[in-house]
Amino acid sequence: MDLKLWIEERIGLIARRWYSEIMVRGDRREEGGDGLLEVFLHHLVSFLPPCLGEHRDPAEEVWQQATHLFGTLALRRGLAAGEVVEELQSLRGVILKTLFDTTSESDMQSVPYRDLLALNRILDLGVVQASIAYVDDLFFAHLQGSGVAEQVTPALVEEITRQLEACRRELSGLDSGRRGSHAER
Repeated sequence: MDLKLWIEERIGLIARRWYSEIMVRGDRREEGGDGLLEVFLHHLVSFLPPCLGEHRDPAEEVWQQATHLFGTLALRRGLAAGEVVEELQSLRGVILKTLFDTTSESDMQSVPYRDLLALNRILDLGVVQASIAYVDDLFFAHLQGSGVAEQVTPALVEEITRQLEACRRELSGLDSGRRGSHAER
């Protein structure tokens, strides 16, 4: 079974389950940002398959940029440092649970271990990037400002949406470049 293709076919399902898990966990604050979190999670899930494809290195750079942004948003949403880690770690659980729930035992056994290891490494990179962004932004809020990070503002929503779209276009360019090279053969 091709893990990259499997994730591509279930981006919406995984993103919805991940969003639901985040919203159900403990004492969550209101999402804020007019649905930004839900859109953000969908983008993050859609960024995973290219990280498992033939353009891994540039796709991983995009993944790291996006998860860095996720850490910045987490601070603005009022999360604690550990909560941003928990939210991204929960994506791993959602993917694995969905994989076990929707895949036959024989198909499960055909998932290459190297793909699972690659997925785990990518998710770990995301956790690191989000944590770094969170801590850096918190540090600068204390150093340069009032000590309290700004909230999710319309300007922040617009900027994050713009950056996520740029990430999506960058990944689409990788994919269309690949199709173009195949067409030339």
